[in-house]
This record gives sequence, structure tokens and C-alpha cells, in this order.
Amino acid sequence: MTVRKMVNRQSICDAAMAIVATNGVHSLSMRTLAATLGIKAPSLYDHVKNRDEVVALVQGAGLLDFGKGFGDAGASVRDKILFYRQWALANPNLYPVVFQQRLHRELLPEGLEAKVLGLVIVAAGGSHVQARAMWAQLHGLVDLELQGRLPADADMKATWKQVIVGIEAIQKANLA
Repeated sequence: MTVRKMVNRQSICDAAMAIVATNGVHSLSMRTLAATLGIKAPSLYDHVKNRDEVVALVQGAGLLDFGKGFGDAGASVRDKILFYRQWALANPNLYPVVFQQRLHRELLPEGLEAKVLGLVIVAAGGSHVQARAMWAQLHGLVDLELQGRLPADADMKATWKQVIVGIEAIQKANLA
């Protein structure tokens, strides 16, 4: 008697997250995912439509994880910024899937993006414009770090402190 593997959307998401975390999104294929789950690739299509849907599962799980941590980080903009960096550096293969490639909005759980975005907007002082400007700064610096584009002796603590000081000054000026 053959024992049938229990596969569902959550197990697919978990396996895809593990593949992405270990080897990056470029290594995520339906064949690799199926092998990780111990099934044949065609069986995946009983649960997901295509690779984009699997990537959306990973994006959703990543956004959920980021949003929870961001929400739980301290109340100050400094705490939120430091959390953003910490999450990105702790998830170097997941960060690009969640924050750099096209977001499969139509496949994400309803309201997830708006919920996470709402947390970022609050941290940015309530302004969509300020939230986008803040994200651009943080994203740019994180990207430079993740890509190894900065010299090994770069004082990243001082660099991030300067970014925080700048963002705090902008927020203070906007409140005046």
C-alpha cells in the first residue's frame, strides 16, 4: 500500500519558503517544489495554478512575517527602521521576493498589503508620500548591503544612524 503525502497550500508555502530561504527565488521551480514535498510536479496543480501563485504564497507569508515584526517593533520611527534592516539582513533571499520583484497583489490574501502598508504609513507620520520616501531610503541602503556594494570597512552603524536622524528631522519638520 502506497502512503499518500499530505499536501495542501500551507505545506506548499512552507516548502517554497524553505527553498527560497536557502537558495533564492531563482531556484524555485514546480519540479523542485514537488521533489521537496515528495510528490510529482503535476500533483502540485491540484493545489496551485502556476509558479506565480506559489511566489504569491511566499510573498504573502513574507509580508505577514514582516508586518507582524514591524508592528511589534518599538513605537519610534528609529525602532521601525532598525527592524526593517534587521528583517532584511536576516532574510536575504526572502527580502527580494517580498520587496523587489513584482508583487502578485491579485493573489495575496485580501487586505494583507493594505494592513502592512498601514503600519508603514503610521511609522512615517501618517503620510503616504513620506512613507514612500522613507521606504526608498531604507530599501536603497538595504539593497546596497545585501548586494555587497559597500566597502567591507563601511561604518554601517553610523550610516543607519544618519538615515534615522534624517528621517526623524523630516518628520519633525512636517509636524511643525
